[in-house]
Amino acid sequence: MIALTGRAHHSHQAPPLGRFTLRGVLALNPGPWLWGQALLVAGAGAAVFISGYEAAGLTAGLAAFIGSWNVMLEQRMPAAHRRRLTPVAGIALVLSAMTGFSLSAWHASPFTSIAVGAALTTGCYYLCLTLRAAPPGGFLYLLAYTLCSTVPVTTGQLPSLLGWTTAGATAGWLINVIETLAVGRSAEYRAVARAYRSLAVLITAEGGKREAARHAAITELDAAWEAVRRGATNRTRRSGEWQRLVDLCQYAATAVAAAGALPRTTHPSTLNTWHATATDTAQRLAQQARRAPLSPTPASTQDSDPAPQSRSGMPTDARARLHQALTDARQSLDTPTPAGHHPVDTARYPSLWAALAAGARGHSYAWRYAMRTGGAALAAGGLAHLAGLTRPGWAMIAAGSVLLAPSSIGTANRAVQRCLGTLLGLGATAALLALHPAETTVVLLAAMLVGLAQPFLAKNSALAMTVLTPGVLPLSYRGTGPYLPMLDDRLLTTALGCAAAVLTVLALWRRPDPDLLRGHLATAIRALTTEAAGPHAERIRRRTVLTAVQNTGNAFRQALGDIRPPQAALALWPAFLALQDLGFQLAARPLTATDHARAAQSMNALAEAAAHGTPPRPGGLPADWATPEARDAFRRLRAALGDGLPLPTDDDHLIHGQLRTSNGNPLPHTPVTLIDPAGTQADVAYTDSQGRYVLHPTRAGRHLLVATADSTTAPTAHVVLVPEIAELPDGKGQ
Repeated sequence: MIALTGRAHHSHQAPPLGRFTLRGVLALNPGPWLWGQALLVAGAGAAVFISGYEAAGLTAGLAAFIGSWNVMLEQRMPAAHRRRLTPVAGIALVLSAMTGFSLSAWHASPFTSIAVGAALTTGCYYLCLTLRAAPPGGFLYLLAYTLCSTVPVTTGQLPSLLGWTTAGATAGWLINVIETLAVGRSAEYRAVARAYRSLAVLITAEGGKREAARHAAITELDAAWEAVRRGATNRTRRSGEWQRLVDLCQYAATAVAAAGALPRTTHPSTLNTWHATATDTAQRLAQQARRAPLSPTPASTQDSDPAPQSRSGMPTDARARLHQALTDARQSLDTPTPAGHHPVDTARYPSLWAALAAGARGHSYAWRYAMRTGGAALAAGGLAHLAGLTRPGWAMIAAGSVLLAPSSIGTANRAVQRCLGTLLGLGATAALLALHPAETTVVLLAAMLVGLAQPFLAKNSALAMTVLTPGVLPLSYRGTGPYLPMLDDRLLTTALGCAAAVLTVLALWRRPDPDLLRGHLATAIRALTTEAAGPHAERIRRRTVLTAVQNTGNAFRQALGDIRPPQAALALWPAFLALQDLGFQLAARPLTATDHARAAQSMNALAEAAAHGTPPRPGGLPADWATPEARDAFRRLRAALGDGLPLPTDDDHLIHGQLRTSNGNPLPHTPVTLIDPAGTQADVAYTDSQGRYVLHPTRAGRHLLVATADSTTAPTAHVVLVPEIAELPDGKGQ
């Protein structure tokens, strides 16, 4: 045992992802792109709504307005993809609306309407999640069905309403076509610009913000690749502009990997220069999205020092690779558009049948999510009807909206958000109805407010309901009696729907299996040494590593987003942090076939330990295979995977013990170094959560054991005697 005064590294603590906080409830972060989409939807919806109202009355205006909701397809989607999906979304909206109108005309029983709504919810949520539809996805079709099922119509009106709904969907498609023609390939450029903007944040991120910046950078980079592929029509793929975007994405992938692996000793002035370069690249891409010409980079923004190169022409470290990637991106924007040629990246967005087949599997998250949402809608509607409330569809809408959240904590936050937003919206509705506005005024306000609120349904329920409630409720009031009972009914159905959604999640939420989390870790570890062939092998390997790290992080965030995070997720979180650090370090460094072979044994041992929950076998990365930062991350990963497991202590040739502070408390996640009699480093290990460590000496004799808690605490040394060793263990040269 070694006594040492110091502090543990806080970077290995679990993040506050599984907490129900006031900040999470009141979060207002709609995103800049949503404001533009909200204005587009509000303007288009108001024009369609008023046109239908002036031509054939309020019901026709509502039908046309609902049909035009296909204009709400996310603006991040490339033009080519939007033109294909907008008619499909319009047809689905027409079918949902006409189903509601038909049940109303046939005077279907409340239970029939609730059952049909639940079935429609299940199918629409499943299809939208499987096909990666942008939020709010399936909720739009539930909303359309429920609103139309509460409107009193006759059977003779159905053909006319079908025509008006189809006309609204056609108008939405035309507006989308006009908008996409006006901005051209802006979605692709904006996506790549966001990748460089997140890169700029990652370059200067420090402390606990660095882990979040890494995840955000990978996410935006993946979205940029997907946007470029989605917009890759045959004509676009033959253009030089598309090839420029492909090149910029390649440079961004290299830069993100290098920025995530930057040494902590990098000078702040250098970081600020790279931050300015990445920000300038993002701004110029955003200008290109607005069809503005690319301006040459001023000479003052050029780096004065060239990137250090190795003899083979490859940058020597992460700093040099980041510098080179930013320089390449800047030169790509400064040069004329390259001549079109057959692109290298031929990966396309998954086909319709492939996506549906993947979502139909028994263990598919899309299927379980859709069944849970449909069950919650059925329970909410049924309970509202049994409670004597006159509009059970409102409870179904509330349940479907709340379940847009990806985790149980997010569901609870959205439930509180929706209740608060509805309460504020009811106050605004009461003030509006007290003025006894004319029907024309009500229609105009409804068209503007409903359109303005729709894009925020998935982002912030409180903001959406504050705007949406005074837009919808006045349409349901006929002006023939008191309006307070209607407001009370809306508040009660909202609370009941939110409660049903939260209880459904608690009852059906599948707690993350520790074996599943360990499987994600093992898959990501094996990806670190995945070999790729071809002229672009290095780029493919880099993207494979970053994607594996991102997928593992998503699995852990979903697990830690539970109301009661499982202990397995909390225990394995330090292993993910070490894996993420190692992934960035290795993705930033070019590897050869020899490197893969030399590291395969070490990585396979870690992957096996991660998959089966056993202590990792002795062994480490070759001393000349990776950077010191990568070997340090490897040791932390090895220690984290063995955290809480029985360590090997029956070998007399192993040095093991427990690190404690002067107060007797275990000192976790602390490096312990073993110096052999020749003065060279024999082994390095990290203590586990209980302060335990195991070291593997390579020779006999007096060794020096050195432990350091952090940079502010002086190291503590202890002399140990290693007996004669008949055969050297694995791990030499670690």
